[in-house]
Amino acid sequence: MIFAELSLRLNDVGYKNWLKAGYFLLKLRDGLQGFVTNEMRSFHQKLSRNNAVLRRGQRCPNYCKPRGNQAYMPRGQADVPGPERCDAAALLNLINFCDHFSFVNQHKVREVIKSRNELMHSCEMRVSSEWLCQYERKIKDLVLELKHIPEVAVAGREISEMLSVDWSVQVPGVDSTDGLDYEMLDPTQISQVESELLRESLQELRLQIEGQGPFTEQDLTDLHRLRDFLKSNKDLEGRFQAELLEVETLEYQLKQPGDGETEEQALEEDTDDVPQKKMKIKN
Repeated sequence: MIFAELSLRLNDVGYKNWLKAGYFLLKLRDGLQGFVTNEMRSFHQKLSRNNAVLRRGQRCPNYCKPRGNQAYMPRGQADVPGPERCDAAALLNLINFCDHFSFVNQHKVREVIKSRNELMHSCEMRVSSEWLCQYERKIKDLVLELKHIPEVAVAGREISEMLSVDWSVQVPGVDSTDGLDYEMLDPTQISQVESELLRESLQELRLQIEGQGPFTEQDLTDLHRLRDFLKSNKDLEGRFQAELLEVETLEYQLKQPGDGETEEQALEEDTDDVPQKKMKIKN
């Protein structure tokens, strides 16, 4: 039955809070994209005016490469062509690290980044109502800081409006609508928010494991938990077939013999339990 499994998942208050927090992040992303696009265009024009070579329309001969956090973007998004293709994390990191955005209260930006990381690293995909209230306050503080930007102001209103909407899904023939005196969110919209948030969580975890070299038991546990969650919900399993295949491929790579380890040793250690020692991803 359509949305029946989603309806059951929303009975978990912690999971519902997790989705709401993800929705706030998506709205903030929508509000920031146009702002960042305009500011970076202005930033690049200023650089061009101050550089004689670029001012003459010539290509820079030095082929400069960024160092350290001069790349600005978090891992996995350094090659994204523009702000309209970035997620909230990329936009917030750009605002935080690029000196051009020094006019923005950086403390408010970093507070949202901190909460965003806590949200995406919540391996159980649940947050408390208290955490959600604190997160909402941080989001609103940043929105207030950028209230002069129309798109951000709209995002702030949409976030506030969403707090008064019931995040439940009614299944025809199962749920009753008698006595309801509050607006309910379109289940298709909830499903879209859920898909975006789960996909971002999966990508975050995959990049963390692939990029950090030696990984920990907790990394594997988180990966298995997210995989099992997707596979235990048939609607999500069907929607995330490609991502689940990537997870299975990554798991296979993780089980390959590490440096200085023979295949026989690897086979002896290949049990159903999570490995107790650190391993390295083999290219």
